[in-house]
Amino acid sequence: MANIPNFIEGTAFGILNDFLSGFRSDDGYAQPNRYEVVIVAPPKLGATNENFLSGAERLADIDRINLRAQSIIMPGRAMNTIEDNNIYGPNREIVDGIVYADEIEVQFQSSSDLRERQFFQDWQSLMFNEQTWNMQYYSNYTAEMEIYILDKQDTRRYGVKLWEVYPKTVNPVPLSYGQNDELLITEIGFTFRYWTNLDQSKNPQKSFRDKALLTLINSGERNLTRNIPSVLNKLGRSL
Repeated sequence: MANIPNFIEGTAFGILNDFLSGFRSDDGYAQPNRYEVVIVAPPKLGATNENFLSGAERLADIDRINLRAQSIIMPGRAMNTIEDNNIYGPNREIVDGIVYADEIEVQFQSSSDLRERQFFQDWQSLMFNEQTWNMQYYSNYTAEMEIYILDKQDTRRYGVKLWEVYPKTVNPVPLSYGQNDELLITEIGFTFRYWTNLDQSKNPQKSFRDKALLTLINSGERNLTRNIPSVLNKLGRSL
């Protein structure tokens, strides 16, 4: 006769009724087709381009573009590890850094005048001078992006904010006579530095003093970098 293993818990934890009730509760399951994208464009976008909307019209146009995001990748995060061999017994891995998925793809449904594509091309125009080919300041073209997971009542249940975002790639668009029943898709590759959780309980608000100090530090770093000759910047990156 076979011996029955003796576990701490004698009965199964998951009960079918409890499992099924999860589908009917507000804390059920997240669905990949219920999401919201909020792109915040750089303030300088539209200020120097006479062909693009500005002010309230520009903000309304951004909202329309956000609604046309038909697919997006929720960014990930990984811990970079190295082996710790200075121990007895089996080796172990320890964390020595953080790695973010620093690029995501977003697909936008295109309007008849490809206004969505033009929007991101104008954004890229903030990154370089088309006459001199000189690169522009990083702070001039980076912005933020927010991604939310919604429940069936369209309530935001989870959200992340991507920092220092800009459209790195405006992907080519394939055209074909055989695609008469399909929408033209504008695919944009965004790069970013890192992301944070938007749940305020996970990220307590900083005091006014802390925010002011952080602003001064960031401003000082930007001014210091701006005053360094471009030759020295290139030399530093090559070392």
